[in-house]
Amino acid sequence: MPPRFHVRLRPRRGSVLVVVLVTLLFASLLLTRLIETGSPDLLIAMRLADRDRLRADAYAALETTLAALMDFRAVDGGLYAPSQGWADPLAYAGYVPREGVTAAVTLEDESAKLSLPRLNADTLNALLVQLGLTVPDAARVADALLGWMRSGHIAAESATSARVYEQGDPPAEPPYRSLRSFDELATIAVARDFFYEADGRPKPLRDAFQRAVSLYEFNTTNLNSAGDTVLLASGWDASQSTQLQKYLAAPVSATRTRPYLRTVEEARRQVGKVSTRNLGAQIQLLRIRVTVRQGAAQLQLSALVTWSGQARLPAPLAAAPAAKSAAAPAPAANTLRYPFTVLEFSENTLPDPPPPPDAPAA
Repeated sequence: MPPRFHVRLRPRRGSVLVVVLVTLLFASLLLTRLIETGSPDLLIAMRLADRDRLRADAYAALETTLAALMDFRAVDGGLYAPSQGWADPLAYAGYVPREGVTAAVTLEDESAKLSLPRLNADTLNALLVQLGLTVPDAARVADALLGWMRSGHIAAESATSARVYEQGDPPAEPPYRSLRSFDELATIAVARDFFYEADGRPKPLRDAFQRAVSLYEFNTTNLNSAGDTVLLASGWDASQSTQLQKYLAAPVSATRTRPYLRTVEEARRQVGKVSTRNLGAQIQLLRIRVTVRQGAAQLQLSALVTWSGQARLPAPLAAAPAAKSAAAPAPAANTLRYPFTVLEFSENTLPDPPPPPDAPAA
């Protein structure tokens, strides 16, 4: 009887391992794809969460800044210049943000500019000359601006009169009120040719004009922060402007702090007899920018504030009075005695800061 041989088959474990590896490969590819497609949504959600967390920090820093400024107004009778002691209001108040958050405040005196609603023809002409226009061109641009803003203005030529708008397509008429936006300059006949290129790009004059004038109405421009262009347009000569800037820039030897003016009489003592029409020594309108950061997330609040009704937007044209309803409720009284009035307010989520130059490319 022939011998029998028994063959014992080994399990095929290698094929199972291949199947598992292939499955893991497809799973990893699918997971990578899901991460790539979902990362923008995750990033947006993360940024929204960061912004919501930073909003409370930004408002806290803004309120602290306003409280610090109120201290100086109450003690000194007004705000004159940062050298008064409020250049860093958060440090003055001892404000410490929560862990991981940094807060910074920048302050800009809007009343260092000329108030456009209060400019007369002579000052407007002088300003445009200081900004680089020839005397004839400055007169034409000023004439066009005044014809747009004031109903009683008599235009020097037909090109700057209301007739040019009435003959337009469609016919229109000037608003007869001060500018609400610097973009209106693109609509004003004659003036638009000096402020904008033919393709609509703003010329340097447009930016220079915006830096020199404010759209808001206030009584006096602050001599503590007014620049040469503003002072020369106000009737000062170059030597007087230079002398005032030199005085304000030189630290006092005893305290090592920069001086500031409290009255226009102090300015006269420094520079002699000068015109102080529409000039003062107090801030009428202050722009506060609060920037808070946590990691890559950044949020900025910008508030333009005034107090005691010292600044406002020029009133619009008076509308026909509406008939009062007998059942209309009386407006609620303002019981919140807030010392500041906010004329502008904006909130912006800032882009990520650029990487350092030596950082490796992503």
